[in-house]
Amino acid sequence: MEQSFVLTENNLNIPCRLTLPPHGDIRRLVLGVHGIGGSSRDAIQEGIAEEMTFFSSAVLRFDFPAHGENPSDDFILSDCVHTLLTAARHLRERYPEVEDLCIFATGFGAYVTLVALDDLLELPGQVKLVLHTPSVRMHDTLLTMARMSKTTFWAMDQITFPTPRPLHIPYRFYEELEENIALTAIPIPVLILHSEESPYIRWEDIHHFRRINDGAKLVVIPGTSHQFLEEGAWDMVLDLTRDWFSYEQVLVTDWI
Repeated sequence: MEQSFVLTENNLNIPCRLTLPPHGDIRRLVLGVHGIGGSSRDAIQEGIAEEMTFFSSAVLRFDFPAHGENPSDDFILSDCVHTLLTAARHLRERYPEVEDLCIFATGFGAYVTLVALDDLLELPGQVKLVLHTPSVRMHDTLLTMARMSKTTFWAMDQITFPTPRPLHIPYRFYEELEENIALTAIPIPVLILHSEESPYIRWEDIHHFRRINDGAKLVVIPGTSHQFLEEGAWDMVLDLTRDWFSYEQVLVTDWI
């Protein structure tokens, strides 16, 4: 069963989709956080919702500003952080009796999750994290995706990504990213799922992030591209995510 609604807070209108298990027994809450240029309706988020509701989870997905069905065209990091926190608080308040808040975040969404983590940890209950190809140095990732230098971006003042909904990114957004690097130690365990051949996320950054986080588990899925589209890769992502959200462990060894 799926419900669609809009959360409104501090001039933000946040389109949300809540998917509930068919049997009604909710044992965990899952927040799906999409990447840059994505939406709550992209294949990764749909796959997580389908898998986790089968295993007794209420799954909430939402659209960041300037993405999907979100009416805002302003792409501002602080608004993205506030959007994420509003969705997380809503899920917590809606199901206060459920202990685990599990977050599956990809790329830019993983970056925003890390920036917002201190506030997320102040919510009741336990937070569990799965970060899919996390952009821990998002300002560098943005330049790689745009295939341009910082100087060129500054001269242009704004660039547009030809995503399903064209994404207009001002240079001031890049400056926000540069001031908020997520390559830091975090106080909870985290599962990092990384594609071996991602063209956007530097392996050195993933390795550094894993090294400074003793509670992190890193699984690099061989032969995969950024979105794990190769045969069998997505099934592995779902299996690893389900195990981590259920037990905070996976039955594979780190590949460092």
